[in-house]
Amino acid sequence: MDFAAEAPVTEKVGLLRGAETGGYSDKAIPTWGNLQEHYESRWVKEKTKFQTELKANFFALVERFASGKQEVFTLTAPERREKLYTAAFLELFESGYAPHIGDVERIAGKRARKLYVTLPHNYSSV
Repeated sequence: MDFAAEAPVTEKVGLLRGAETGGYSDKAIPTWGNLQEHYESRWVKEKTKFQTELKANFFALVERFASGKQEVFTLTAPERREKLYTAAFLELFESGYAPHIGDVERIAGKRARKLYVTLPHNYSSV
């Protein structure tokens, strides 16, 4: 389905006039399902990028033989999308890692939550 190119969010609805609306006469309103799939595909891309960052941070901890509770990421997503990101985080780590989402903090004026995992004890440091 051919969706309109993503316009700037600040463009206000109702400000398009005459010639500006001509390009829309050939477009059909997509079905609810098609539009939902289009929106979902955007989240899937963001989720993949987020989980890739989590994996990179996790393996950086493993390479330095970290153990115990470790911060793997600081999440500063908007509150309305926070549940999506926390679900993606929890989906990535099995319960043995005890994935944990920290309390809300203010970091540089932004709302943030730290994401933690627990790594096994490093016996070589005994």
